Parts: sequence; C-alpha cells; structure tokens
Amino acid sequence: MEFNITEDQQHWRDLAKDFVEKHIKPDVLRRDRLLTAEERIPWDWIREADTAGIRTLGIPKKYGGAEVDIVTLCIVGEELAVGDLGFAVIMDQCWKMAHLFGEAMTTDQQKRFIPPFVKDSEATTAIALTEPGVGSDHQGYYDEPDIDFQTTAVLDGDHYVLNGTKRYISNGSMAKLYFVVARTDKTKNLFDGGAVFIIPHDTNGFIADTFHEKSSQRLATNGTLKMENCRVPKENILLGEGKLGQLRSQFMPGSKAEAAATVLGVGRAAYEYAFDYAKNRKQGGKQIIELQTVAIMLAHIAMKLDAARLQIWKAGWLADQKHPTAPVHGLLAKVNASETAFEACRVASEVLGGASIMHEHPMEKYLRDATSFLHSDGTNQLCLLRASKAISANSYEQVFGF
Repeated sequence: MEFNITEDQQHWRDLAKDFVEKHIKPDVLRRDRLLTAEERIPWDWIREADTAGIRTLGIPKKYGGAEVDIVTLCIVGEELAVGDLGFAVIMDQCWKMAHLFGEAMTTDQQKRFIPPFVKDSEATTAIALTEPGVGSDHQGYYDEPDIDFQTTAVLDGDHYVLNGTKRYISNGSMAKLYFVVARTDKTKNLFDGGAVFIIPHDTNGFIADTFHEKSSQRLATNGTLKMENCRVPKENILLGEGKLGQLRSQFMPGSKAEAAATVLGVGRAAYEYAFDYAKNRKQGGKQIIELQTVAIMLAHIAMKLDAARLQIWKAGWLADQKHPTAPVHGLLAKVNASETAFEACRVASEVLGGASIMHEHPMEKYLRDATSFLHSDGTNQLCLLRASKAISANSYEQVFGF
C-alpha cells in the first residue's frame, strides 16, 4: 500500500499552490464582496489558469491537455479551493466535462468541440440537469416517468428541438459549451427516456443570461438557462438516447470525489488560518494555542481533515481503476468532506472568537463557502440514501472490501 504521491502529482500540487499565492490570495476578499455576479467572474484568473495548464488539466493529451488522473484532479482541486472555493468549482466543472470529452464523445464530436475549447483561454463548460421542479432527485434516487423533469427534445428531421428551463447551473451563463439533459420520451423514466445534448453557448434558441446572486462560492456563477425551440443537430447527442444512466456511472465516476476535494480545501484553509492566529494571539499572558481547549480543537480539526482526504483519494483511485464501487465511495467522500469542512470552519471561527465575523479576516467567507456543499452536487441526505441503496443491493464486504 503506497501513500506517496507521484512526481507528476507533486508538480501539479506545487503549481496550484503557487497559483493561489500569486493570483488568488492577494485579491480574493475584495472580489468576493463585489456586488454583482457578472463582475465577480475571475476572467483574468481563468486566463492565467489556462496558461498554467490548469484549465485543460483533464483534456486528452492529443488535443493539448495534460490528461491527468482523477486523484491528481482531487489534489489540485483542494489546493485551488484553499485560495477560493468558487474558482476551484469553475475549474472542476471543466475537469468533470473533460471526462466526457475524452471518453463519451465520438471521434467526430471530439474533433468539432475539443480544439475550440482548448484554443479559447476563457472557455469553461457546464452540465445542465437541475430544473425548477427537480433537484437532487434527478441523481437517480427517484426515477419514475412522473419525475418533474420538463426539458424535452423532439426529433425533427436531422435536428432535435429542445424546450425547457434549467436553474442554478454551475458555470451557467458564463460557459462556452453546455451538456444539457433533456427527455426524448416522457413516458419513460429519466434514465431510459433522457439524453445529453452538446450545445455551444451561441446556439439559436439557447438563452443563458440570468445570474443568481448568492452568499457562497461567489466567484463561481450559477445561472438559469432557457431553451426556446433550440435546434440541436442529431450529431450533437452524447452517447445516444436512453443512455443517460451511463453518464455518471461509466463516464463520470470520480465526479463526487472531485467535488469533495474542493470543499475540503475550504476546511483546510480555515484550519490553517486559525492555527496561525492561535500562535500569534495572546490572552492571559500566553499564546492561545497553549491553552488545552484551543489545542484540542485544532488537533481534532486536523484529524478530521486528514481522514476525509484519505477517503477522497481512495474514492478517486477507485474511479481511476473503473472499479464498480467507485460511485458509492464518491458519494460517501462528498458527504464526509462537506460535513468535515463545515465543522472545521465552525470550530476555527470559535478559535478566532469575535474576530471571526470581521471582514478583515477570511473566516466568515470560509464558513459561507463551506455551507454550500452540504447541498451542492446533491444534498448530503440524498447522497447517503443513494449510498445506502447501493450497499443494500450488494453487501458491506463487496463495497468496502473490494
């Protein structure tokens, strides 16, 4: 059993750390407090990330990307989130879709869509599932024909005509390329009667101009997308009709592990800030880190963060191995990491005391950001229900004993 990271992983980790120190930390608090979502989009950081190779980290090498494994994406995602969760989410959305670029697209689709994405230093991707009437339930726990999933795709000659609305979409209203889920047959459940469509942002009938204002991940955008008789060529359907279930299990098995890594970075940032604060803050004639209560609080956070990271890396490794239990481990890693990060931020805030709510410290931002992942990428409760369902269908030994 080997716990050392590879030289390549160390390279990308160091690069991400340098990126955070040089670009993100000096200006992140100011940007977080800008008033509108559009002005908070960090286009300059995205361009710099492109120059550094971060934006295209998951793209196949033959198209100019680094084509790193999922564990490496988890390592880099955590480091970026230490600087800012919103920016890490922007990048992770690109990495998640890179799995579709490399494995789910046909050769023709790859030639049409990957080179323009790689060439455009500001290009990001988004996947559009969530709608006004359907949230976490679209992730497979409930999948009956009456699910309130209203976006439809009707075949008309050599095009599909899409109509519907998507809401709260990550990278929504800023992405250049969208993967939109629509129902081709509403008499069937979503997985059997749904499909994924590749839609460039400038497609006629595709409207992405609404930004949601929010309290966390403020540098990342969540948008509402509308399709009004949006005509998409048949050649833009991904995988084909009735193959939606393959999207997560076969082509995005590391999605939850990657998400978990980003929120863990927020918890680590809070811990590191509180640790430094405790070494410099004096009360009663001594540094507060010398107080047993504070020391125990910080040690407990460190323990939980380390355990969550090991679980994330395990889930990422299983996903890289295409292991059938990888999705279950990803679900559990996401829940544990988000709860750990939230707790780390809460405890770190107690270490700072009254200073934690002051804008000259980043702690209140960390707590806001960590809160988002208690429900982002699927509510924790639904993730646990899905994991329980999968474990029940097999056995504890089959899931956790490999």
